[in-house]
Amino acid sequence: MSLLQRLQVDVTENEDSSISNKDTMPLPPSRRTYGPWTFVVLWVITGSFNIGGWTTGSSLIAYGLNVWQCMITVIVGNLIVGVMCVLSGAPGAKWHVGFPIIQKACWGTRGFYFPVIQRFFLACIWFSTQVFWGGECLKTFFTALWPSYRSLNTPLANGTMTTGDFLAFILFTILYLPLVWIKPERYKIPFLVCCSCIIPTVLALLIWFAVKARGGGDLLHDVSTAGVIQARGTNLAWMFVLGICTNISTISVHIFVQSDYTRYARRPKDQILAQLVMVPLGTIVVALIGIICTSCAATLFPEYSGTLLWEPYELLSALQLHYDDSSHARAAVAFASLAFMVAQFGQVVANNGVAGGLDLSALLPRYFNIRRGMLLLTVISFITQPWQLLNGASKFLTVLGGYGVFLGPMTGVMFCDYFVVRRRLYKLSDLYHNGPESIYHYSHGINWRAAIAWAMGVWLTLPGFARRVQGGDPLPGWSNMYYMSWPLGTLVSMLVYYVAHAVKPMPGIGLADEYDFFSIGGVAEVIDGQDLKCPREKDEKVPSAVKV
Repeated sequence: MSLLQRLQVDVTENEDSSISNKDTMPLPPSRRTYGPWTFVVLWVITGSFNIGGWTTGSSLIAYGLNVWQCMITVIVGNLIVGVMCVLSGAPGAKWHVGFPIIQKACWGTRGFYFPVIQRFFLACIWFSTQVFWGGECLKTFFTALWPSYRSLNTPLANGTMTTGDFLAFILFTILYLPLVWIKPERYKIPFLVCCSCIIPTVLALLIWFAVKARGGGDLLHDVSTAGVIQARGTNLAWMFVLGICTNISTISVHIFVQSDYTRYARRPKDQILAQLVMVPLGTIVVALIGIICTSCAATLFPEYSGTLLWEPYELLSALQLHYDDSSHARAAVAFASLAFMVAQFGQVVANNGVAGGLDLSALLPRYFNIRRGMLLLTVISFITQPWQLLNGASKFLTVLGGYGVFLGPMTGVMFCDYFVVRRRLYKLSDLYHNGPESIYHYSHGINWRAAIAWAMGVWLTLPGFARRVQGGDPLPGWSNMYYMSWPLGTLVSMLVYYVAHAVKPMPGIGLADEYDFFSIGGVAEVIDGQDLKCPREKDEKVPSAVKV
């Protein structure tokens, strides 16, 4: 047996050489374990009570918004995010398949590689970023236990990190690796452990800082105390728009791939209320707490005047230094940093690891499952050098904001295809056939309508994004469209995709499998008016589709 054969995972090979494995196939009832409360704790860990959620509001101050303007952008932006997550997760909850397989319906049996590869690229960035943040929490924890750890401060990577940072990055990687072996359907207990650690810690930090500062701090009243120039006039209006859209863009990856998680729902409705409520509520609460604690820190720690301590690990390090490494400060910092580190385990493994691993499972199903995909992401996290991406709040937001330029139009294509064109109906078996007999084969496996719709959604915002990355004065008109990149790209791509379908309709609209080929159960619920059955014998003749 050759080495490549030994490396293969268990696969199902169809007659047309289409290959799938257990992680890419529709999930059977035994693997669908997520009820409404599981989605609540999922969003506590992956969406709000973590470093990303903490910094959502405070980092927006870099746009020249005051605290209350930041909070309005957080509220509006995340109310939109909650609705978008429910819509994006609907196909997975109904058909029990993940994001990569769903892309075959709108992009084609070969064209789906384009969005999945882009998503995997972003997964590499986010995965490595979350690992670096986890390493920083571990570094803060080590410094609380042994203040001498600060002596590991030799600059590395052009001064973007130190030897202490890199050592903590490596050790955090070693610590989360055992969690890779937990299957996603068994995340309920790990989620509860993370929640029991991080929620009390975040609330305790809010109480301590508010009591010590005797209020919310000076930053709540005047952002200029932190060296921020307040935006005025027309610029304020556009920074307000940018703030709302940045809240959407920073989580646009998670919006796009919701079906990777909702496919584990016991019933299609289990994801709806939990996400409509918890997605905005959790982020709003944690963002406000992050802003208040950052504001209090500006008042309590005058030695950091003009600097926003927007990362919680930086905030905790400043607290320990301010109190001269006292035993009480070190104990508080150790417990708090440990809680944030545990939350990062959930971000790394359950959030980006699952999605990135499933992407690889769909791209190379013969050699990758979710677990192997996570292990490869671990290797890639050293190559992407997240310490370079995180060198400053404004640069970090620019990187995150850029996601919406490309993901918004892709999301628009998926929404239009599923809700408008197909009316929430898939011929599931054809999603697992790559040959011309599949209704999703289109022209040589590529749906040109999706490609044109995506391109039209991107080009409107790309010039403004390029200028934002380069720096300099905004481009009249173009920069304003970039500020609205995610919603604008989504709407434009939806419109173009629908028009392209109207001009040349896609084949197979309204077709669905007559039988439960994959024995996933509950299929009768997803095809209105059809009582679908499973073939009893392997050689029984099976009708390929039914018109609904």
